[in-house]
Amino acid sequence: MIKNKRGSHISFIISFILFISFLIFFIGIIKPFEKAETGKSPLLKHLENEIIKEVSDDVLVTSALEKNGGKNSCSDIESLIDNKKNIFSEENGLIKIYVSNKLLSSEFSCTPPSKYEIGLVRTQNYVLHSEILRLNESYNSDYKNVKENFGIPEANDFEFSFLDLNEIPIIKTKSKETPPTEVLAELVSIIYLTEDAEIKTGYIKVVLW
Repeated sequence: MIKNKRGSHISFIISFILFISFLIFFIGIIKPFEKAETGKSPLLKHLENEIIKEVSDDVLVTSALEKNGGKNSCSDIESLIDNKKNIFSEENGLIKIYVSNKLLSSEFSCTPPSKYEIGLVRTQNYVLHSEILRLNESYNSDYKNVKENFGIPEANDFEFSFLDLNEIPIIKTKSKETPPTEVLAELVSIIYLTEDAEIKTGYIKVVLW
């Protein structure tokens, strides 16, 4: 009986040693993958910044009220617009004009003797819906060039999509075949300006592998 107990103790010790050895071996295999995955995080952040920078612009926003006896004429507003592309919204007589050469159209116009009271004039950085469209077209037609311009290493690839506030895709690049592991994705909250002169909130989703 004593011999059997000793044998069982020895078997238990051997099993325990084998288990610990396997655990160390398993951790040793997993660790390099963890480092590779973590090492991509700065690249993902870099890609996010590059995309946001590419689709954004400093927009001149002018508020004006059309009214009889106003101090400002059409020429005053036109000097602010300075022949740049613009869009505008009007509500209850209040006009907001958004000026940027990255916009697709020039919409605002007025004719004398219209008079205005020009209010707040400021510069605001917005993501432009039109620029997201442009980048999407560039990605789909010349992915290699876009990738190089963003400084993405040859060994990596990426996709991006533009989503509304409910995270429903509005614009999505052509899908590429992604590996089953080591894929990083991030949702970036944005405030964007539509071509209808509406300010909305949405997301840009960036996927890197």
